[in-house]
Amino acid sequence: MNTCPSAESLHDYHYDYYNFYPSTEPYYSNSDSSMDSGLQAELFGLVSEDVDMEEYVQHVYGVSKADVEYIRNKEWKLEGLPTYTKLLDEAAPEEDLYEPFKTIMAALFDTFIDSGRKLDVHHASLGKTPLKGIWNVRKPEQLFLFGSHDHESPVAWSLAKAFVEFAVTPRTQRVAGGDSTISTTNEEGTAAAAAPASSTSDLALAASSSTKRKHCSADTPDEPKPAPKRPRLAAYAKKEPQAAGCALELLASTCRRWATGVVITDTQVTLHYYDRMGAILTQPFKFDEEPWKLALVALAIGQCNLAHAGFEPLVASNLDTALSQPLYSLQNAILKIPNDNSNRINNDSIEVVDNLGRGIYSHFQITGNPLYIYGGLTGKGSHVLPGYMVKMIGGAPSQDDGDFRDAAKELALQVNSKDTMVVKLSWPLERRPCLEARTINALVNKIPWMKRHLPKVHCALTFKGKSTGLPRHLFHDMNVAHGLEQRYFTLLFSDRYKHLWEVKTLIGFQMAFIDIVECHRTVTRYGMVLHRDISENNLLWTNDKRVVGVLNDWDLATPVDAVGNSTNHRTGTGPFMAYDLLGPKPPVHLYRHDLESLFYVLIWAVVHYKIGSDVPYSRVVNPVLKTWTGDYGEARNAKRAFLGDPEPVLHEVQPVFKPLQATWIEPLCDLFQEAQTNRDKHARTRRARVEVIGQDVLTGSQGSALMTTGDDSDDEDNANNLALPEPAVKSAPAHDIDFETLGCLTFESFMAALDHWKPRSIPKEYREYAKRLLKEDKPPVVSESLVG
Repeated sequence: MNTCPSAESLHDYHYDYYNFYPSTEPYYSNSDSSMDSGLQAELFGLVSEDVDMEEYVQHVYGVSKADVEYIRNKEWKLEGLPTYTKLLDEAAPEEDLYEPFKTIMAALFDTFIDSGRKLDVHHASLGKTPLKGIWNVRKPEQLFLFGSHDHESPVAWSLAKAFVEFAVTPRTQRVAGGDSTISTTNEEGTAAAAAPASSTSDLALAASSSTKRKHCSADTPDEPKPAPKRPRLAAYAKKEPQAAGCALELLASTCRRWATGVVITDTQVTLHYYDRMGAILTQPFKFDEEPWKLALVALAIGQCNLAHAGFEPLVASNLDTALSQPLYSLQNAILKIPNDNSNRINNDSIEVVDNLGRGIYSHFQITGNPLYIYGGLTGKGSHVLPGYMVKMIGGAPSQDDGDFRDAAKELALQVNSKDTMVVKLSWPLERRPCLEARTINALVNKIPWMKRHLPKVHCALTFKGKSTGLPRHLFHDMNVAHGLEQRYFTLLFSDRYKHLWEVKTLIGFQMAFIDIVECHRTVTRYGMVLHRDISENNLLWTNDKRVVGVLNDWDLATPVDAVGNSTNHRTGTGPFMAYDLLGPKPPVHLYRHDLESLFYVLIWAVVHYKIGSDVPYSRVVNPVLKTWTGDYGEARNAKRAFLGDPEPVLHEVQPVFKPLQATWIEPLCDLFQEAQTNRDKHARTRRARVEVIGQDVLTGSQGSALMTTGDDSDDEDNANNLALPEPAVKSAPAHDIDFETLGCLTFESFMAALDHWKPRSIPKEYREYAKRLLKEDKPPVVSESLVG
């Protein structure tokens, strides 16, 4: 019901690792500074400020222009304002302002109700009461809920319309007339003047007096309305981190498409909007100077329905009715599946991907809590929900059948409960070369002998443009002017699989892992697609007479022929990312980087998984691998240390995996230790060439960003970069080392390290076809001009 970085890749400061539901550990630690810094980093460059407040309430909350004009031209007196300002003048603590503000808002709500307007709002003050969320235990000062909520009912993020966050500026910083300023840092890193900032909550609202608009009262009707100030992008450093934390919980709670809130510093108010592309903040105003604007906020939030609050419109409590009240959880809810007729009726671009499931299903019955929830505020925002799809008997209605909703009521529904499925809701980038469902469908058709190692997709839909339902496209200059990444909204319905830690036996684990390694190789070589997001979450298995490994989650996959073009940026999941990709300037993503991720998944598994036990995976990170989940620099140094001396990690191998230590784990450690030594030799050779022939000659027109190997020229002088011992396998001469394989990282060498496990042959009926594929699809050569 509510839907649940920017970036396809993880942002540069925190990993999206603790992103399961339920989780034993939060994504951000309970430390406010850790949480705040992570959210600030994630939103850097993705915040649009100074949006006109009237435009905001119309587009986000659905307030009409007539209502805006009515409120603008009415005199407003805020009941409870004297008490509120008196407490401010007395330097009262922040908590003392909660009830006076509730009194002010309650009086405004009553005024609108008395005038005959229908409001649906309950204003709850939590104060210091902690509220458990998906990712953390937070203390939102107040929440706006729906009118159905009463004081006796539990408060939950899933029930909230919007959050309210307070901050109080120390009295010494508040000067009559608002002329006092403090120094802050702008997007370019230079000092700038800003409005008084909070020292208690660190909610710094940078608002100069020029952002305020004078109230056009009834005695000055002909005064021209000032042109709205053009929105600008903000760095978001040191700004509203607690508000972003509230938005994170709202988006995660029950599948919201966006989340909103109100941030108050003293008497200054800013409205906040968050979706998977970033944040939008309004021009701040002071409600003691412009009370009509607070009245407008009260009407907007009071009238706001589920759709305007960002709740997922496709989710409902049952098939026959639309959602009228928020759901406490998604368990036993249904997800309605639009069909072609809904496209025609809404004139929106809702696309059934490659005819997968066209007109076959009416809805998806959700049977439990989410299996996975994306751990960031911006980005893919994936939710994975368990359940099953429901088929329509008699086929889909044609265009002559009228409204799909009316036609669907006349169709008998048949529950397909035999197959357990999942639906994945996500927000991939519009510039992605291929949508996940289309990638999987193409691979199944192109390399059919790997079909059972790829996810089985039953239905997939894509929502573009206005069909996403986001109000963002209505804001002027929000997207194109600032170059913000545009996103689709997608639904992907597939079979449900199990994770590797759920395998019951060691041989079952081995079979699943080998299947996945071979699937990945076949997809890269014959399907000409690189996965680029190998993690423990994406290595799955199912039963098909034996344990069968399945490689899942293809939404970051890229055609191999895109190398050097769109793949030269960081993708992956923190603890499993290749060493090169953790550097300050990540290189082109290569096949060997995915091999390295497979290696790290194996190491993570043998340390953490107790396969066959009652609790095979506690998700509590072993301290010996804790640094793998840190920031990029910390993880990079940790992996270098591991390759230099793997013994401390191997000492923690679970007993069930001990038989693999000499046959799988140690040979792979030797292989990647050799690769690390070759990487250092290659980097030194390249630096020497740069010194001789000059950087400009070497880079040519490609630029240094594409060339870098991920090793800075200062690495050898970095005290954190440990020296490697001599590798167990004799490394290649420096002049023979190619960056694409580092002289040793190939599918064949990887399989040889797995106890000389022999790759399986392609079935006879596909061998000639596979040869033709190789001739038709020649992989590009990764040249020196691209990677150094």
